[in-house]
Amino acid sequence: MNKNCKILLASLVNLLFLTSCGSKITIEDRALRDGWMIASSKEVTGDAKALSEKINASDKWYKATLPTTVLGALVDAGEYKDVFVGKNLEKVPRARFENNWWFRNTFTVEDFDAQKEQLRLLVEGINYRANFWVNGKQIATQDTLFGAFRQFDLDITQAAKKGENTLLVEIFPPKVRDFYMGYVDWAPTPPDHFMGIYRDIRLKRSGKVSLNAPFVAPDVDTKDLAKASVTVSTEVHNHGSEAKTVEVSGKIEDITFKKTVQLAPNERQEVKFTPQEFAQLNLKNPRLWWPNGLGEPAMYKLELEVKEQGTVQDSQSTKFGVRKIETALNDKGVRGYKVNGRDVLIKSGGWVDDLFLRFMPEKDAAQLRYVKEMNLNSLRFEGIWGNNHHLYDLCDENGILLMVGWSCQWEWPDYLGMELKIKPGDENLPINEGVDLYAVKLTPQEEILLSNYFRDQVKWLRNHPSIFTWAGGSDAMPKPSLEKMYQETLKKYDPTREFLVSSGAFVSTISGSSGMKMNGPYEYVPPVYWYEDKKLGGAYGFNSEVGPGPQIPPVESIKKMIPEADLWPADNKMWNYHSGRKDFNTMGVYLKALNNKYGTPTNLDDLAMKAQLMNYEAIRPMFEAHIINRPTATGVVQWMLNSPWPEFYWQLYDYYLMPTGAYYGTKKAAQPLNVVYDYFNRTLHVSNDTRAAIKGYQAEVKLLDQNSKVIFEQKQTFDVAENTVQKWLQLPALQGKNQVFFLSLKLKNAAGEVVADNFYWLPTKTDELDWKQYFWFYTPQKQYADFTALNTLPKVKLQTEKAIKEQGDEYEVAVKLTNPSDKVAFFIELELAKDAKGAAILPVFWTDNYVSLLPGETKTVSVKCYKKDADNKAPAVRVKGYNLEEILAL
Repeated sequence: MNKNCKILLASLVNLLFLTSCGSKITIEDRALRDGWMIASSKEVTGDAKALSEKINASDKWYKATLPTTVLGALVDAGEYKDVFVGKNLEKVPRARFENNWWFRNTFTVEDFDAQKEQLRLLVEGINYRANFWVNGKQIATQDTLFGAFRQFDLDITQAAKKGENTLLVEIFPPKVRDFYMGYVDWAPTPPDHFMGIYRDIRLKRSGKVSLNAPFVAPDVDTKDLAKASVTVSTEVHNHGSEAKTVEVSGKIEDITFKKTVQLAPNERQEVKFTPQEFAQLNLKNPRLWWPNGLGEPAMYKLELEVKEQGTVQDSQSTKFGVRKIETALNDKGVRGYKVNGRDVLIKSGGWVDDLFLRFMPEKDAAQLRYVKEMNLNSLRFEGIWGNNHHLYDLCDENGILLMVGWSCQWEWPDYLGMELKIKPGDENLPINEGVDLYAVKLTPQEEILLSNYFRDQVKWLRNHPSIFTWAGGSDAMPKPSLEKMYQETLKKYDPTREFLVSSGAFVSTISGSSGMKMNGPYEYVPPVYWYEDKKLGGAYGFNSEVGPGPQIPPVESIKKMIPEADLWPADNKMWNYHSGRKDFNTMGVYLKALNNKYGTPTNLDDLAMKAQLMNYEAIRPMFEAHIINRPTATGVVQWMLNSPWPEFYWQLYDYYLMPTGAYYGTKKAAQPLNVVYDYFNRTLHVSNDTRAAIKGYQAEVKLLDQNSKVIFEQKQTFDVAENTVQKWLQLPALQGKNQVFFLSLKLKNAAGEVVADNFYWLPTKTDELDWKQYFWFYTPQKQYADFTALNTLPKVKLQTEKAIKEQGDEYEVAVKLTNPSDKVAFFIELELAKDAKGAAILPVFWTDNYVSLLPGETKTVSVKCYKKDADNKAPAVRVKGYNLEEILAL
């Protein structure tokens, strides 16, 4: 392009800009995240007017970034150091957070014209009450601006001015019986009780007509996936005192649509574009949104605009997916879900946010990458629901379905600061029998508050295709009057998803059975439990929260949270402090099982390695049992996915993003194609959880004794239809006293390539459950499997090779492992590190880990990490294993 053409093009662009902006209307949507200062009302002088004008340099103000709680900001500012080490969190004074706190910021508005423009603050989440001032003028009071899950639209047009403006927010902490977020028995409650601005405050600038709450409601013809439609709606608000005629137009890629709308003064009107009225909203050959493992999670973008007399007043864009969610109860009363007409086994984990509710976008992205790479297709959000849309966008992009619902925090009186009264003898009742059927008895005003919570959250999040249901309860269900409000909200604001009355087993007089179960376990149980149990948490139905309890992380993470003096022996008060709460404030059940099964560890390193072995062995069969028992099993939610702070309980990877053995056990179990061992029936099964049939695939089994001698092997060719499990064969009985056997399973495609492998260690002395005893959170054992022979396996020397390449902002390392010996190389742990003796690199993305090699076998695994996390230097790999001669550094 020559110089004159460039000048002409630039002139045309400027002319277009001046034409659209000739009225000096600026359209903007800005999150006010940086530049905040916070202070305790008891540690500063001056009222709101004085603080709006300036702050005294001698007062105690701290820099902050939103979203955050007060304590989170103080920790980030260095006021309290190492709060996650030992019991340091208990040393933070609670009295400091019993009064109100100031949040102060400034923002600039250029060329603002209050006669033609509208300026608003969109407040997405405050805990618990707040007063707002702009330039010293109060625009909202705590009498109406309260409720952790309410969202508020504050008009600041008359309070704002050209240039710099001051925003002052006075935050009041929650009180007894206030409905706010919490971690129940998952983690300690911070001393500030999550007081703060935990979601965005956004500055929204437009003309006198604005667009709000756009929504795309998709529908898919499940008999012909080449047909779909979308209904588009938006709220159009006339902020002026005169009637207006405006044009609302929309665009979805090459599809356009528009209509003229009459607005009375100050009227807010819903404008809807239906496929019946606009034929172009009927889509041919749409790109459908699929969950992880079933296809691409395709996304579209909607762009909306409103004009008055040719001048753009406001515009909005939102992403959405085209997919259809269906749910029904089967003949056994179990709830199942379909996506685009295809039954989907929900393979999920319970998500939890940071203890201080801080926005950590890089950490969120790493965690969602973990979820996808573990082959999970779902998460359950209970109670907090993230800081903003970022987390939901990640789930949309990665095909991660979301069960979004209220927490049991509100269903137990003690978590609302009241007394929990349980009759003697009732302490061991199942979790949803220990509270009233409808949980804490609500006042009419509280019902309205919770209904408003639900409405605001639904309108805020409804465009995300990842959300497949809204849950109204966890350990209880909403009473009929409240459920009716919830149902009316969905009918009006989101008819594309059905309401789930509770994640527990409840029957509503309005919507019928939840079709869910929540019978535990939450504590360690052995692998056979998931196959043997038919009454509690076994692999049948929809297990909405369940898991084998603690997962101790690798040793490097242990040393980050436990002071050196308390590292060993492990069963002490400091370790218990970093466990759960109430019934989960000790790892006694887990450690007893570990000691009996694998032998009492001799030191911390020994414990950490044996813990990964038991974590892997415990979690894998939970997922595998649900996978091979489908459609009798319709869903399983591992309790939990992650942790809000450094701890030993309920995690597939820890707070520092260190994957545990449970991470890799889950990844192995949830492979779309797999060969699986049933611990109870001793049978092998081939599973195809994809959307295509497999033909001419070969399954291979080898059973070796503890001397690595093959005692049984077989191959068979399979054709397996999509979403199908085929039983293969019965494994021979294992012989000998206190012996250990190794089971190697492989699935190869028609070209002979390994597409899935699985490796088990099996004892002759097996785990046995004591079904005569019953605790609501686990079933005790009367006999433990004996794996102590693993401690005397012959030593093996591996041959290793490493190759590194750079891919954009990542390193990729391929590690080739060869076992030249005639013995099994068992449970090899691979760790990526900054150098041979340096810190582990986190997050880290291995294709496989804790692998075992048969005699003469070679396996190549690869790992990726971000260059910045490796200090932009080629990383090292440390290799150790249960029976390796030495620790290797590559």
